[in-house]
Amino acid sequence: MPADVTVFVPIGMRPLTDGQRIVSATGSTIAEVVDDLEANYPGFHDSLVEGNRLKRGLTIAVNSVEQPLGLLAKVPEGAEVHILPAMAGG
Repeated sequence: MPADVTVFVPIGMRPLTDGQRIVSATGSTIAEVVDDLEANYPGFHDSLVEGNRLKRGLTIAVNSVEQPLGLLAKVPEGAEVHILPAMAGG
């Protein structure tokens, strides 16, 4: 059963959500959450996915834990999902 989750949108993607920083989505995996975001906020899929994986330079954290499985990562009910752009520097 798809989980209801809270998605934290990075500033560069907020034009897709009419400026909203936090949106709701459903899905039991990150891929399903992305599909739900795309249905409600067109353009999300192309902003996040390339081929069948997350775009290079992006990572997803579920409940503050980075998910190495990317789109395949499981999402529990009530989770907080953070879309994290890569940070450069040294």
